[in-house]
Amino acid sequence: SKCCFLLQLSSVWKYKRRVKVQKPCPNSTARNHFSMYRTSIMESPGSSGYLIVDANGGLNQQRSAICNAVAVAGLLNAILVIPRFELNSVWRDPSQFGDIYDEEHFINNLKGYVNVVRELPEALMERYDQNISNIPNFRVQAWATVNYYLGVVLPILRDQRVIRIAPFANRLTMNVPSHIQLLRCITNYKALKFSPPISSLAEKLVSRMIERSSMTGGKYVSVHLRFEQDMVAFSCCVYEGGEAEKLKMDSFREQEWKGKFKRKDRVIVPALNRIEGKCPLTPVEVGLMLRGMGFDNNTSIYIASGKIYQAEKHLAPLLEMFPLLYTKESLATPDELAPFEGHSSKLAALDYTVSLFSEVFVTTQGGNFPQFLMGHRRFLFNGHSKTIKPDKRKLVVLLQDMDISWKAFKDEMEVMLAESDRKGMMVPRVKKFNRKTSIYTYPLPECACLQSSNNSTFRLTEGANVVNSHHESTR
Repeated sequence: SKCCFLLQLSSVWKYKRRVKVQKPCPNSTARNHFSMYRTSIMESPGSSGYLIVDANGGLNQQRSAICNAVAVAGLLNAILVIPRFELNSVWRDPSQFGDIYDEEHFINNLKGYVNVVRELPEALMERYDQNISNIPNFRVQAWATVNYYLGVVLPILRDQRVIRIAPFANRLTMNVPSHIQLLRCITNYKALKFSPPISSLAEKLVSRMIERSSMTGGKYVSVHLRFEQDMVAFSCCVYEGGEAEKLKMDSFREQEWKGKFKRKDRVIVPALNRIEGKCPLTPVEVGLMLRGMGFDNNTSIYIASGKIYQAEKHLAPLLEMFPLLYTKESLATPDELAPFEGHSSKLAALDYTVSLFSEVFVTTQGGNFPQFLMGHRRFLFNGHSKTIKPDKRKLVVLLQDMDISWKAFKDEMEVMLAESDRKGMMVPRVKKFNRKTSIYTYPLPECACLQSSNNSTFRLTEGANVVNSHHESTR
């Protein structure tokens, strides 16, 4: 019955009811911080120059690069040119910033903190023959420190008036001064809003998912299922395909990663990968885990995923366990999805939004998507959001035990769920100038002052993907 599902969530509801919402920090105070900072380190009140970055990877790796770029621009008192997106060899999505995010919203929400422009001034463009790619690429080490940017990058920026950093993934340490950290918060939770076409369809999908979850009061579970061909191939794990699967995966790996997996120093042991929890969970493994944790066949589940590897074969048992199983393809009409086809980042943005407003989010594999999503949910719900992050090493051992009883398996799953809940509620200690964890996964306490008492009543179109008022009424 639906009671079984609701009981799983009762502790979370109690936490949410007890939450004390932080008072928002006044914009004037934050801007004064930046004004004082600029005056103290800059030789003149004007900008140091223009910063150009090339964001690479998928949706959330690009998101990380954007937030870091704004932080670096604030650090250097630079004018940020709207970030460019590289064409990724795996994702193959030609989308640029304005296709994914609302440019006007981005620029306006950063006013007073960092100046953002759509393109370089004509004088600078003429210097480089109207081609940004002609600007020399400045290589920055991974996780570069504040001192590196101020001591090495800033003098060059002042001299050249423009600097281009590509690629820009993970090019700024997590350990930065509080006023620079706040820039990351403002960018991620206020300035980055999905473009109108994405926001519009995403809101429809959230509403439709709520309607189809009437048996559980509009509450649903989202599962980030990374059982796609590229993940199966990259993991070097073996499933039930035999020699035919091996040949297919070897061919795919060579096509996508050009000899990376054939290097002499690379030892691949599929059985060891599985024992260490590095293999993507199959749909049936996810289904068994959820049923063991107490979610029954009245539970509505949204699958956030790309194209599932051998979908017809692998999704059938999961659908049998959970008949109320939905994807963006089943919730949207073909005409609605047509503009998104061939654009993996746009499709991922739909999954991101529907998962953001689920009552429970289940992550089955690492990566930027679940890390950003867990952080965004923590931000929206003041740290109290239900996430299931299974102990995959333990789960693999249990699933391989052919002698284990269903009762014993359920007992183990209940323990795993409780441990996942405990870790999900933890907030890492953050000492001044000594953050080691990701601000995008654990946004509190630094981003807390951006939370407001009315953030749970906003609609998707009124902020950076914040809660839909219809959805809030079901909590």
